[in-house]
Amino acid sequence: MKRKERTIEGVVKHKLCVGCGLCVGVCPREALTMTLDPKRGGYVPVVYKDRCTQCGLCYQVCPGHNVDFEALNAALFGEIPEDIALGRYLASYVGHATDEDVRYHSSSGGLVTSLLVFALEEGLIDGALVTRMQRDKPLRPEAFIARTKEEIVSAAGSKYCPVAAGTAVKGILESDGRYAVVGLPCHIQGIRKAELHLPKLRERIRYRMSLACSLDFSFLGTERLIQSQGMSADRVERLEYRGRGWPGSMLIRLRGGRETIVPLAEYYRRLGPYSLRRCTLCSDMLGELSDLSCGDAWVPEVTRTDKVGSSFVITRTPEAEELLEAAASKEAVWLSDLDPRAVAASQGGALFKKRKLKARMRLFRLCGQRVPRYGQKLMSPTAGDYLNTIKLYVARYALAGHHPILCKAFHATRWLNRRRRARVVSGKAAAHQH
Repeated sequence: MKRKERTIEGVVKHKLCVGCGLCVGVCPREALTMTLDPKRGGYVPVVYKDRCTQCGLCYQVCPGHNVDFEALNAALFGEIPEDIALGRYLASYVGHATDEDVRYHSSSGGLVTSLLVFALEEGLIDGALVTRMQRDKPLRPEAFIARTKEEIVSAAGSKYCPVAAGTAVKGILESDGRYAVVGLPCHIQGIRKAELHLPKLRERIRYRMSLACSLDFSFLGTERLIQSQGMSADRVERLEYRGRGWPGSMLIRLRGGRETIVPLAEYYRRLGPYSLRRCTLCSDMLGELSDLSCGDAWVPEVTRTDKVGSSFVITRTPEAEELLEAAASKEAVWLSDLDPRAVAASQGGALFKKRKLKARMRLFRLCGQRVPRYGQKLMSPTAGDYLNTIKLYVARYALAGHHPILCKAFHATRWLNRRRRARVVSGKAAAHQH
C-alpha cells in the first residue's frame, strides 16, 4: 500500500505556518485556501478534504517546518556561504530610483520598483509578482502579477502586515513568459523549494527579489494603531505603511477625507507587541536564497543626509549583477559600491536572527512547542541572550494572550536565574579556596 504524504495541516497544527501562501499557489487540485485566523491576526491555509489527494506537494514546498539552507545553497550557488550574517553574495551597493516621484513615494528609494519597471520595459520579464493593498479592503493586501508599469508602481511601498504572496504563484504556473518575484525571505524560501518540484516554475521565474525582514506584524496591530489615532478601522479608505520621503510615515485616510500621518518610529513601536509568533523563529533576515536582496540603507553616509530614501542591495547571482549593471548604465537607477561589512553592521535584525535564534528555540522546546528545522550554521547565544529572549516574549505577547508560553517563560526565567546564582556562588567558593 502506498504511503500517504503529509499535508500542510500538521504545520498549521503545530503553529509553524508562516502564512506565505505557497501551498495554495502550487496545489494542483485547488484544494487549499488562505483564511484569516482572527486570534493570530494572520493567514493560515485550510484544506478542502473532498478535493485533496494527499499528494504531499503542499508540505514539500512549505518553508514553515523546514528549510535546508546548506543543501539549497549548494544546489543553487554551488557553495555553502562562509558569511553567516549575509549569506552567499557577489557584491553590495547602495542605490535608489532616478525617477524622483517613484523614489519619494516608495519605502526606501524605490530601487526594487525601478528595477522591475526597467526589466519589463526592456523585455527581460513579462510580469512581476508584487503586492498592493486592496481597493475595497484597504487594510488587506493582495498579491498579483503586474504586467504594466502602472501596476508595478501601484505596489510600491512596504506592507507591515501578513502577506500570502505565494498564492499568486498560480498565475505564473498558468501563464507563459518570464517573471520576477518580490517577497519576504520566507516567500523566497518557499519559491526555491517549489522550484525543486515544479520545473515549469523554475523556468519561468527569472529574478527572485527579497525584501529585508526582521519581523512581520499581525493585522491586529494595525487595527489597534488606527484606533489609537481616534479612528475606526471600518471607515479606512486608504492605508499606506511607508512613503513620503525617508524614513517615511504611515498615511491613514478615512472615507470623507479625514486623514492622519503617523511617523515610522511611532507606529513601529506600537506595532511591536503584535509581531507574529512564528516570525521570531526565522533565521533569514536578508533573503539568502534570492537573486537580489534589498532594504533600508541604515548606514551613516545615508542616514546623515538622505531625506528621500536609499536601499542597500546585495547581489547573489550573475543574473542579478547583469540586471543592476544594465539599469544603472541606462540611468534607471543610481548605484554606488557599499562595503558588505557596512551592510551587515547596519542590519541589527541579522544579529537577532543569527545569534539569538538558538536561545528562542530552546525556550520554545522547554515550553513543549515545535520549532522549524534549518540546515544552517548559527552563532552561539550568550547567557544574556537567553534572558533577553524571555523578556522579548513577555513584552511582545502579553497583549496577544499567549498565557501558557508566558507562564512557562516565567518558570524558565527562574531556572536560568538559579543557574546564574549557582555559578556565581561556585566562582566565589573557588576564589576563596585559592
